[in-house]
Amino acid sequence: MTKKFHLHKARLETLVDGVFAIAMTILVLEVKVPSIADKYSTLDLLHALAHDGVVILAYFVSFSALGVFWVWHHKLAEKVAEIDLPMLICSLAFLSLICFFPFVAALFGRYPQNLTANIVYVVLLGLILASQALFFWMAMSRKKIAEFVTPNEALITHRINLLSLAIYCISLSATGLRISIYAAITCVLAGVFLLWRFKHSKKQLDLQTKV
Repeated sequence: MTKKFHLHKARLETLVDGVFAIAMTILVLEVKVPSIADKYSTLDLLHALAHDGVVILAYFVSFSALGVFWVWHHKLAEKVAEIDLPMLICSLAFLSLICFFPFVAALFGRYPQNLTANIVYVVLLGLILASQALFFWMAMSRKKIAEFVTPNEALITHRINLLSLAIYCISLSATGLRISIYAAITCVLAGVFLLWRFKHSKKQLDLQTKV
């Protein structure tokens, strides 16, 4: 009988740490040392740095975002016992988005007022959030949660994921409105659906608490 595919989560976590380390390092490559005519001019250098201020700000914001995603991922992964094939595919999709993040951050830093750059940036953030929420939901549904994690604790974590994603989708409607009213409505509906799932999971949590 063919053994089912499974991967020890330590192997995956090693890959995750490596990808995040590289992605967070690459971010700084977009911050260039400015060129000025007079190398001794303090004002010229200050003006050049101020001109690149948005790029520098985008670097710190993006670095912070990746740091939050890294911590969040490990908080989720520590509750998982092992990785099966669907969960591995989901994790690789998540890592592909992380690898793409430095390019999107550079795009946003160079063109902060460009609608396309804004959309690509916020959509990528949303996909990263969604991939992590999906990863943990798959771990729950496929019974891959670690034994030391109680069903209540796993469900609470899942609800936090749903709520975070719902809030993000609703906040994304402001950007969607810059495209069209339909895009804004789609973002709101997605957020409302996630809030409904969040509320529905409350009943399940109440039932588990009573048992």
